[in-house]
Amino acid sequence: MRSLPALRNLLAFLVAFLVAIGAPASALAAPDQPAGGTAGGSIGIRLLDAPVALKDDPRALRYIVDNLPPGATITRHVMVSNDTGAPATIDVYAGAARVADGAFTLGEPGETNALTSWISVDRPSVELASGEQAEVAVTIAVPKDAPEVEQYAVIWASHKAPASNGITNESRVGVRVYLSVGPGNGPPADFTISSLTPRRGADGLASVVAQVTNTGGRAVDLAGTLNLSGGPGGLSAGPIDSAVATIAPGEDGEVVIGVPDSTALPAGPWTAAVKLESGIIKHDLSAAVTFPDEGDGDSVGASDSMSWLLITGVVVAVLAVAGAGAYLTMRKRRLSGTDQ
Repeated sequence: MRSLPALRNLLAFLVAFLVAIGAPASALAAPDQPAGGTAGGSIGIRLLDAPVALKDDPRALRYIVDNLPPGATITRHVMVSNDTGAPATIDVYAGAARVADGAFTLGEPGETNALTSWISVDRPSVELASGEQAEVAVTIAVPKDAPEVEQYAVIWASHKAPASNGITNESRVGVRVYLSVGPGNGPPADFTISSLTPRRGADGLASVVAQVTNTGGRAVDLAGTLNLSGGPGGLSAGPIDSAVATIAPGEDGEVVIGVPDSTALPAGPWTAAVKLESGIIKHDLSAAVTFPDEGDGDSVGASDSMSWLLITGVVVAVLAVAGAGAYLTMRKRRLSGTDQ
């Protein structure tokens, strides 16, 4: 009878298929991050001026942060430096960027958006001896029909140098641009911290994750500190610096504060106090936390859910094939008994 071998082949196919779709994809390499200094001791770029109204905002001293009405034009200045040890030609240009998944994400080299089309530089290329620097004017001209939203870009300084193997190496550093279009001073920036979640990874390291909502009209670059107190035996730790997260207006995100050398950190309970800030905006939240066991995390992640889904699929497939096989075997026996 051919039905059972066919079912066995189907089962083998289903298992192979489910295992194949469960294989994780390789991680993509992270793009270069814009900086305000040198890149590996080669080239550098930094902002020279900021709006007077934002002189007390640390973000406005590092990045081009402004609100402009449609039809307005501003000029900012950046300083480009060469520390390569040899004369260098440095290209200066605007590149695309966006805010997504809690990060200021850079576009690929050559990628543009609406904001980059509004930006021009007075010196697209500068020739610098080693140790020299040059000032470059950056002009942003907002069209009269520009949409009233916040847009993002990077002013890049780029240096290309041929390597011994014939491949051209490109180094680039940049200054971020956060430009909101609208009347007056633009929408205010603000955020809230809704909760603190304790986690512990498979490596045993503990972390506290702050759940944040951007309640304002501007993107926020969030960073801050964590203090742990009131632990078992009166233990305490901190302040511990957080990772940086960029969250777009109206979006939710996470700020992760990893506790270094925490594999032996007691579960708790602890009092976790988190302070976060974006420029001059500051908020804090305290909560009682207890860290889970090693590798437990705080919830089932997407990859875990997918794994359980695949396992469930395999089990269902096996049960279905087994049930069908049993039915066909019984049917064969009945037919054989009838023939006798």
